[in-house]
Amino acid sequence: MDVFGILAEILSPVRCAGCGLPGATLCPVCRSTAHLIQPGAGCQRCGAPLIGASCRECVDRSFAFSSAVCAGLLEPPLSRAVTLYKDAAERRYAVLLGALLSAACESWRGWPDAVCAVPPSERALARRGFDHTAALAGHVARELDVPHLRLLVAARRADQRGLGRDERRENMAGAFAVHPAVPVPSRVLVVDDVFTTGATLDGATRALLAAGALEVRVAAVARA
Repeated sequence: MDVFGILAEILSPVRCAGCGLPGATLCPVCRSTAHLIQPGAGCQRCGAPLIGASCRECVDRSFAFSSAVCAGLLEPPLSRAVTLYKDAAERRYAVLLGALLSAACESWRGWPDAVCAVPPSERALARRGFDHTAALAGHVARELDVPHLRLLVAARRADQRGLGRDERRENMAGAFAVHPAVPVPSRVLVVDDVFTTGATLDGATRALLAAGALEVRVAAVARA
């Protein structure tokens, strides 16, 4: 930890996203209550936990990405950690969320040529003051020992919050472009914080496939 991190801990100790006690982003007791999706227990198409042999979440959906994983459900304490990280700019939660996401992607070790993040819109970036998904993608890339490339740029779009499933998909049509100066690898893993309907990750995938990627898989910290 650098000197600024040490000072931050002294002045404002990090607190557990579950119980609020100081000392850890997620204490052992609260971590045990988090609804994590165990490897092999999630739908390969959308990352939702499987109930029985089939997935009820994506039975009537089609996605451009070939597979998806999610670290856990968007429920407390994980949902609280995500909110503190992205909306309260509590960047110390990046390590926790990045580690959970990396663990969910472990079975894909050796597959991707690169990892990239879903870029925030200009409005979201200005509101938060930092690119929250880039830090998560960087963590996953380091764990999988592949490059973290900033392949995507965001076009202007409405905020996804409050939109229905069909509205989200329409909002994401053409919402991303590929950075012209960065060659697109054949196999790309795209990272986001939350998978709700899959519209955002689907839009990002379509942009990458159109630019020359052969296969895209996606990963998110939490599944709504």
